[in-house]
Amino acid sequence: MSPQPNFRRVHRLTPLLRLWSVILALIAGFALNANMEALRDIFAFITGEHRGEALRDTALALAGFIAVCAVVWLASGLWWRRMGYQLGAEELSLRRGLLSVQLRTARYDRTQAVDVVEPVIARLFRLAAVRVETAGGQSSVIEIAYLKKSDAEALRDDILARVHGAPTSQTEAPAEESAEEPAEEPALVPEIPIARSLIAAALRTSTLFLVGFLILVVVTRLPLSAALPILVGALPNAWNVLDSSWRYTARTDGEVLNITYGLADRRRQSIRLDRIHAVQITQPFLWRPLGWYEVRVSVAGYGASASGKASGSTRILPVGTLAQARQFLPADAAPTYASPARAKWVSPLDYRQQTVALTGGYVIVRNGRLNRRVKAIHTSHIQELTYRRGPISQALGLATVGLDLVQGPVRMDARNLTLADATALLTQLRSRQLPELKPPR
Repeated sequence: MSPQPNFRRVHRLTPLLRLWSVILALIAGFALNANMEALRDIFAFITGEHRGEALRDTALALAGFIAVCAVVWLASGLWWRRMGYQLGAEELSLRRGLLSVQLRTARYDRTQAVDVVEPVIARLFRLAAVRVETAGGQSSVIEIAYLKKSDAEALRDDILARVHGAPTSQTEAPAEESAEEPAEEPALVPEIPIARSLIAAALRTSTLFLVGFLILVVVTRLPLSAALPILVGALPNAWNVLDSSWRYTARTDGEVLNITYGLADRRRQSIRLDRIHAVQITQPFLWRPLGWYEVRVSVAGYGASASGKASGSTRILPVGTLAQARQFLPADAAPTYASPARAKWVSPLDYRQQTVALTGGYVIVRNGRLNRRVKAIHTSHIQELTYRRGPISQALGLATVGLDLVQGPVRMDARNLTLADATALLTQLRSRQLPELKPPR
């Protein structure tokens, strides 16, 4: 029985892969009980020795294990028959549930990104999941898991075509009859050597702090238990750096930015370029001799998970050259406003680097002496404006204009400007042209 007319089924192994940890525990339990004595009983029976009674217990255990596997397989079939997805005219639907039925939808016009994810357990069976993220954030993610990898890639392309207003069908024509695909665009970021990613991670302040603390533990002969919590906290971060940087590439396909990375969990993210609100280029202090930069973006409702696993990564350039980083920025311009000399009393380190540039409908903010940052956003993507003056700023005749953006890694403030410059900037941004509101459909 189909989950619902016109709904497509996921792969038959999906329920088992979702419960793979439980199944692995059952197998491990059986393996522990099938000890060497049981193996000797089986060998003795095969070679003709009369140990049938001893073999009986082993046979019963094996039969019980097979029976449990059969029950799990049949039960998973009931679950699987109630799972399905559908590509409608205006939205994607996902239905699942046996006792408690759940139907979730995602409108194409609200879609932020479409990702193909290959968890390590699914990769063993050449399967993948398709994740559709909408403007609602982490709670509105729809994951279609699992499909054959080729089917997952085809579904991703179909969804993206519908998002851009060109519905297609996976079954319109055989692959051999379709027109030749256009040549692939050159990579914005060619595959990053993993050695570069590891060196870049080692040169971060947090890593150096960890190394310094471990040296302190050794020199002062502190017990290892004192360093254990820090090690436990640092290991997941180290693994995330390795996993998210492994075979990293980025390229554009029309109006879509495609990012591929992953060691254990292979992931292909597809982010619509028009949904990228803000861009931030960062150069940590210790990266300067090597000329390396990092680029992060803010996308409405995307990358909200702190771990970067459940939701897609907002880091579109883990570590690269200045030329690679500039590809994600609008044309540079001379500063329109800058912090005056008296701002050194509130920003002694980087008051000379605090500038704001207005060019081509974009706002470009620079700050940071140790970790240099350049942030850019189109004025139409600014949500709200905030005018702030603290006690010290009031005494110095300074003000800060805060740019409220969508949730994400990019934060923008025009810090410590003169009152005249802050007022002028606020007036200019208030007169910005906002995107036209679309009537609900």
